[in-house]
Amino acid sequence: MRGQKQRKAEIKRLVLAKTDGVCARCGRVISFEKATIEHFIPKYHGGSDDERNLLPLCKNCNKQKGSRIVTVEDYYPFLKTEFYSEANDYKLEWESEKNVGSRQHLDV
Repeated sequence: MRGQKQRKAEIKRLVLAKTDGVCARCGRVISFEKATIEHFIPKYHGGSDDERNLLPLCKNCNKQKGSRIVTVEDYYPFLKTEFYSEANDYKLEWESEKNVGSRQHLDV
């Protein structure tokens, strides 16, 4: 249990580093304790816990986004530039998997 807790804390630190500790949406400084980890492609739509899919948001911005799928450039102005391509690469992989799954479903 302790190892899992430490791993979650490490992931949260890595995610917060993507914006230097501010909300990726509004730019408000968020403490480690108050930060929420947002799924760029929501789990509801098949997104995963892949680190490329995780972004830091304040609770208010996370609640406002909900389970919508947004563009990284339009919705996350405070994300460091190098992480835009990471998130977009993840989204392309997700779209590709989604399309393969729907084609397989049609073949049945």
